[in-house]
Amino acid sequence: MKHILVLTLLFISIMSAQIPPDSLFLRVVIPERDTVRSFASRYRIAASTHPTARAFINGKELKVYPSGAFVSLLNVPVGTSLYRMTVLSPRGDSLWREFVVMRPEPPRPLPKEPAMIDVASIEPSQDLWLGRGDILEVRFKASPGYEAVFDIEGVESGIPAIEQGEGSYVGRYIVKEEDETRQVPIRVRLKTGFLSSERAFSKGKVSILPRELPRVIEVKGRKPFLNAGLGQDRLGGAKLGYIQAGVRVEVSGKVGRQYRVQLSDGLQAYLPDDFAALLPLETALPRSLVGSISATGNPREDIVTVSLNEKLPYVTDHQLNPTAIIIDVFGATSNTNWITHHLSAEGVRTVSWDQVGTNHYRLTITLTYNQHWGYDIGYENGNNLRIRIRRPHRIVHPDSLLAGLTVAVDAGHGGDNQGAFGATGVREMDVTLATARHLQALLQNKGARVVMTRTDDSGVAMMDRWEIAQQGGAQVLISIHCNSIGSTTDPEAVKGTSTYYRYAGFQPLAEVMYARMLELGLAQFGVIGSFNFALNAPTQFPNVLVETAFLSHPEDEMKLIDDAFRKRMAEQIVLGLEDFVKSAASR
Repeated sequence: MKHILVLTLLFISIMSAQIPPDSLFLRVVIPERDTVRSFASRYRIAASTHPTARAFINGKELKVYPSGAFVSLLNVPVGTSLYRMTVLSPRGDSLWREFVVMRPEPPRPLPKEPAMIDVASIEPSQDLWLGRGDILEVRFKASPGYEAVFDIEGVESGIPAIEQGEGSYVGRYIVKEEDETRQVPIRVRLKTGFLSSERAFSKGKVSILPRELPRVIEVKGRKPFLNAGLGQDRLGGAKLGYIQAGVRVEVSGKVGRQYRVQLSDGLQAYLPDDFAALLPLETALPRSLVGSISATGNPREDIVTVSLNEKLPYVTDHQLNPTAIIIDVFGATSNTNWITHHLSAEGVRTVSWDQVGTNHYRLTITLTYNQHWGYDIGYENGNNLRIRIRRPHRIVHPDSLLAGLTVAVDAGHGGDNQGAFGATGVREMDVTLATARHLQALLQNKGARVVMTRTDDSGVAMMDRWEIAQQGGAQVLISIHCNSIGSTTDPEAVKGTSTYYRYAGFQPLAEVMYARMLELGLAQFGVIGSFNFALNAPTQFPNVLVETAFLSHPEDEMKLIDDAFRKRMAEQIVLGLEDFVKSAASR
């Protein structure tokens, strides 16, 4: 409560110094336009005015925070709704702005008569490659109560589609070895009479290629990755992991712009076609025996080398208690008859392997220390798979835990990607850069070397940030962001701080950062794992995303636009990093 009172008095002081008492204004952040379209029943607004003014939306008074921010969540009926946002000064002056929210009617069930098919609902909506044994599932919405079928030109006609729920039809076809067709749309039909029917065609076109699948592709491009499935959100699909260009993978089909990769008998993944070069039909499937394994070391790292005769796909993960690196290699069969462990590999306790399944080989590297400090994995010197494991940071100065540590500091967003906005109009990209600069100065005062991924308002691509950190020799990466809610959430109900990690081995860093951020009096939003953020993806160094607080919440926003508070956040991040190093570094 004391912190809130101090912040309130500070903001009143700041606003009084910057804004004349009679300078009434109305700054609208959300909505961005005078007419917006919403399919939801609720819509968030965010704006600001003079801190002494009163604010109203269609006559209903809203709370004006000491920063001048005011927010609300509107109930939006179907149709066109007019809203007037009004601010009123103590002297009686007023300003207003009107905007319209258009909410379309929800789709209605198609009528029984006349018979109709909703063309936009027909699945597949993307082009498909299918092979023998694949299941083609066709879905569509149409008038209820009819006999429905679908046709695959050149393969089979009159395949039943069963009505499941009013007007929702589903049919399936299992591809046979003798089937073959290329780039044909699926025709769906409702039988309206003995010789008549209502017809429509799918947007997606189907190719059935049992004689051409499986195929082989060679992975190409910058930072190629395998998706676990076809799901999407604002961060993209969930990734199994990144793999190296030059690796060859077996393709069993294609959905839209993603190749379906057959990793093993029980595991498939998806590779975006931007990362794929299709090889000739006669190319042999990627297969290899796994030969001998060796573990060596140098002053900076331990190196485990696995001999293969082809670059095969792999995915990797961490294990805790004991600390270990797990690497699954696909298309591989063990012929590992010896594992050589040199004394120089002081960070490696054991190396072991398992044949998990047909063409599925698992390597487990158990470490001697209790914290993962990162590793590189890739093919070197031909087809040798090499895992370079970083040793723990060594504390070199009795008065500073961070002396000699190289830290990458990432200020989120920049350039055209401005990030979230607060109700006062503050931009996330500015808050993160200001906080990152404080963090840079504090770390340098502790004797750490700092690599900044962004130093001004310019935009820097995510892969560039990753490479700046890696090429700069980062031992730890800290990415700084501000959180925000979506357009249908109550802005006054969600606030607080949170930290994010992907790999379990880096969870301890996220936990200590979270504990330190909570000491600022911020609300709890949680420690989130398995997070599909580009800068949580590197295995090369421990990394954490710190979502400092919610710009969408006026109280959190007041803190984030206070430079003294941003410096305090940076100080807490330094303390969290010191906690991590104290528990995980060597002396």
